[in-house]
Amino acid sequence: MHILDDPDVPHRVRALLAGARRYPAMPADRIRETGRAKAADGSVGPAPAEAVVAMIRFEERYGGLAYPLLNSNGIEYGLEWDATVHADGDGWSFPGISDGDWTWPLDVLIDGRTTMTLQGRRRVVNRDVAQRIEAHALLASVRRLPHATFRVRTAPEVAPVLAEAFLPPRDDAATGPADLWWSDGDTAVHLSLHGWWYGDDDWTANCFTRTAADLPAAVESWKRATAGADASDADWCTLCSRRLNSAEPCPDPPQQPIRFPGSPG
Repeated sequence: MHILDDPDVPHRVRALLAGARRYPAMPADRIRETGRAKAADGSVGPAPAEAVVAMIRFEERYGGLAYPLLNSNGIEYGLEWDATVHADGDGWSFPGISDGDWTWPLDVLIDGRTTMTLQGRRRVVNRDVAQRIEAHALLASVRRLPHATFRVRTAPEVAPVLAEAFLPPRDDAATGPADLWWSDGDTAVHLSLHGWWYGDDDWTANCFTRTAADLPAAVESWKRATAGADASDADWCTLCSRRLNSAEPCPDPPQQPIRFPGSPG
């Protein structure tokens, strides 16, 4: 069942997808007929059966889905009528996602994980597409709340280790290799992998609260949670697109919803 037809998706995902568009998806029989595989040596042949199954499963669930997140470029899902898988170190994968916020494509491994390659360095960023959309849905639900922004550096491919006792409960549905989320309904903390292609991993952290008055306490908890980490104040807020002074919060972020160009309202 396509995600836009699924009545059982979580409320926050439904809220995210309320502004979605749906374009034609590639039919399963067409994927079976045209599925091909490009091996590491450049040779081309029929796609393995398991790759065909994975492409059909992906396209039936997400094909043609598009929604805005941080800007109106949108996040788009689908094979775009090209059922080709490629061999790499992580196995067979196919181009399936265009991330308008990163202005960069993602590949989908046949086990469901997604990867992004920048500066020749490939990285698994989501454990599956469902987790990716959950993370986007949670971000969409809090992005216009008061927040403060920080940075964390770690060794390559090492997730930040925090004292989670100082944070809200972890949100497992939204958490993946490049998105770490903690949320309790009043406070949310998001760690997202921002860069990995120049050496160490560079993570961006946002602390969100329902009111600006609650933000200082959340920031203090964040600093306690990161006491043993390589953490620092950020000088730029991606959510508000503005430069920050040291430890400066964004107590009154822009409230205008993000929509596709030409959308009503």
